[in-house]
This record gives sequence, C-alpha cells and structure tokens, in this order.
Amino acid sequence: MYTQLYFIIQGGTTITIRKLEIYYTVSEMLNMTKAAKVLYISQPSISQVIKELEKEMDVKLFERLGKRLYITEEGKLFQKYALRILNLYKESQKVMEDIREVRSGSLRVGASTTIGTYLLPNIIADFKQKYPQVNIELYITNTQEISESLLKNNIDIGLIEGKIAVNELEIMDLWEDELIIISSPNKRWKKEINRKQLEGETFILREKGSGTRDTYEDAIGIRDENIFVFGGTEAIKRAVIKDLGVACVSSLTIKEEERRKEIIVSKIKNLEIKRDLKLIYHRDKEFSKLIEKFIEFSKQYNISKI
Repeated sequence: MYTQLYFIIQGGTTITIRKLEIYYTVSEMLNMTKAAKVLYISQPSISQVIKELEKEMDVKLFERLGKRLYITEEGKLFQKYALRILNLYKESQKVMEDIREVRSGSLRVGASTTIGTYLLPNIIADFKQKYPQVNIELYITNTQEISESLLKNNIDIGLIEGKIAVNELEIMDLWEDELIIISSPNKRWKKEINRKQLEGETFILREKGSGTRDTYEDAIGIRDENIFVFGGTEAIKRAVIKDLGVACVSSLTIKEEERRKEIIVSKIKNLEIKRDLKLIYHRDKEFSKLIEKFIEFSKQYNISKI
C-alpha cells in the first residue's frame, strides 16, 4: 500500500509514504538493525532507502561514527516534516474509514414540500441517532428545481411526490401516501362522503405542478371554477379551518389539526387516492456508503407512525 503513495518535492523527485515511514523509524531509534526488525524488512533495504533519500534531497541525514548512528541537523529538520506528513496520511485514512463505516460524511437531500416538511425531519432525526456524526443538508423546493439540482450535482438524492420524466434521472418508489379530504368542523361531514358532496364546494388547491394537485386531479378530474389556489399546505389548512372551502391533502400533513379537532378528515366513498413517494437520483451517481445507508433506512421507515 505504501509503495504506491508518494508526494513530489522540488525538482520533481518523488518520495513514497513507505520511505518516510522507514526514515522516521530510523531517525527515532538511531539503529538500523532495530528499525529493520520493527518494520519487518532487511537492514540492507533500510540502508538503501536512506541512501536514496539523501541522494534525492542532496543532503546528509545521518552520520555514522564508529558503530553508532547520529542524526544531522538537516535530518532533524526533515524528521519534523516526515512526522507531519505521516500524521496527515494517518488522519486521511481515518477520515476515509469513518466515511466507509458511516461514522462521518455529508449528504445533500432535496425534497418537495410534503416530504421535506412533514416526513423527512423525523427520518433525519432518527437516522442521526444511529449515525450522530454525519451531516445532512435538507433543501425543500419543488420537483423541477430538485431535478435541475440533481443534474448539476448540487444535491445527492431527491425525494418527491410529483411526476417527473428526465432521461438522466432514475426513480425508486419508497413509500405510499394517501390523500384525504379535509373540511371545517362547521360542515359536520362524516368520515366517508360521496363525490357529489364536493361538486358544490369551493375547493382549495395547491398551485399547478404540485404533486398533491396532480394526484388529486388524476383521481377526481380537473376543476376550473370555485377554487382557491394557495402556495403551501399550511396555508391551505388554515383556510379550511376558517371554513373558506375544502381541500385534498396528504394524510401526513394533518395529524396535529385532526388531534386538536380543528378539521374533519373524510374519505371519498369507493375511491382511494394514493400515490407513491419517490426517490430520484442521477443515473451516473455513484452511491457512497452514507447514501446507501440513508436510502435503506428510509425504505424501512414506517411513515404511518409520524
């Protein structure tokens, strides 16, 4: 391993990490025979390495007086640099090992609104309990921007609920989400309603291109009148609570409001509105151990408990 790791000094001379290790051991022990035993190589090999170093740098590193070996002033100076380089190399190996074993590392995740706001904070918090030293950056934006960020390698993976068709991106289903109808308690709607009940209602929708709106319109049909358009789920929930209309939202987003009895949750009779929440990534992306662990952790995560 050491013989293929080297750095270049002035004049283009290369010195391997292994040579530095041999030199430093000799400089500390000042005995080539003992150094050879510690390093499991022959004494002639030790002598050859020292000669090569002295020739490559054009300085005398050791002096031999009688049977004893003494380090020169130049040798002492080089010893300090050799130690720094060896320590840096060991540190780099430790960092790489930590990354391989997911003891450290960084992960950049892009997520669309529902996943990024209501799902990922829980998943990231639980993942960090298992791997506390990793750093996860979460960017919440729309599906289009997530796609563009993946193509530019600004993020590692994306998590979306919308539709996407980009040749360079791969798609993997992670979870299943159900959309439900929410209304104000003033309406006194039951847990199951008929589709006809929606026809005369003002409907509060996300903007066009939203994954939630796309899924709803695929199931119910496109509606052009008696609608309000709000740019976020939180605003939609507040409007429903104020009885400005009814809405179709992810079941992930209304747990607190339902618990506080601020809204009524209903399902449409004989109709389930479900969708897959997806992982997307660049097809040429080489997954690190951290990415693999995070994806596997997410796939096994029970989102119903959130």
